[in-house]
Amino acid sequence: MNKKILLIVEGEKAEPKIFKKLLSEYTLDFEIYCFGTNIYSLYKIMKDNDFNVNIKDILIELQPEQRDILSNTFVYTYLIFDLDPHHTKKDDSRTIEEIVKDNIIKVKKMAEYFIDETDPTIGKLYINYPMMESYKDCDSTFDENYAFKTTKLSDIKGYKNIVSTRKMSNIRIDKYQKSDFSNLIAQNIYKLNYIFSKNWGKLKYESYLSLSEAKNLLNKQSEIINENQFVFVINTSLFIVVDYFGNKNSFYDNLFKKLTL
Repeated sequence: MNKKILLIVEGEKAEPKIFKKLLSEYTLDFEIYCFGTNIYSLYKIMKDNDFNVNIKDILIELQPEQRDILSNTFVYTYLIFDLDPHHTKKDDSRTIEEIVKDNIIKVKKMAEYFIDETDPTIGKLYINYPMMESYKDCDSTFDENYAFKTTKLSDIKGYKNIVSTRKMSNIRIDKYQKSDFSNLIAQNIYKLNYIFSKNWGKLKYESYLSLSEAKNLLNKQSEIINENQFVFVINTSLFIVVDYFGNKNSFYDNLFKKLTL
């Protein structure tokens, strides 16, 4: 029996299309709530409430018209947001380095708080680097060159244009099949391994569980940003499928056996 999922996504257009297709391919029962703005807006609300508030209460207050979605009982709650480290208010005179440093401090607080997908008042946070479009920053669903994909801080504003030149950007999401998503999930697990170890290969399930935690990956990306002024491209929101099924019936292990290159 499927366990109902609440997916809280940042965007109102691209993300719902992607996740409706992804979760349907794995026959999951889900509802999608569109937050409509970025993680820094949610951070401000959480901070104003001293990080002591039911996430559903916040969402209902922001968008009462989506109350029906939130009235369901959910076993898992996932939050999907972009890092968008360059985010700033209008006329901000700080350097890009100062802006990014401040934003990472905010997102770290979020990553430390949203860690429990089984608690409907909290949920579990997934951060895409630098944004959702990272899932198609490749020329195939399993592209070994994805290991080396990075984005300079100075190029993040134009990241969507960069991604538009990739072959995967020319394939509509409704054309994706389950095998495509499985490849993309495996590719991003390989990338997770590469970010931490420079090894392009499968992670043991226990290692995946540790390294994929939002706070652990963010700490590593923060180190890389400080040293190199770039961020490694990786889409962690695809991992919700892995975290839902785990390695029951060897689901995780089978992702790598079924790779279609």
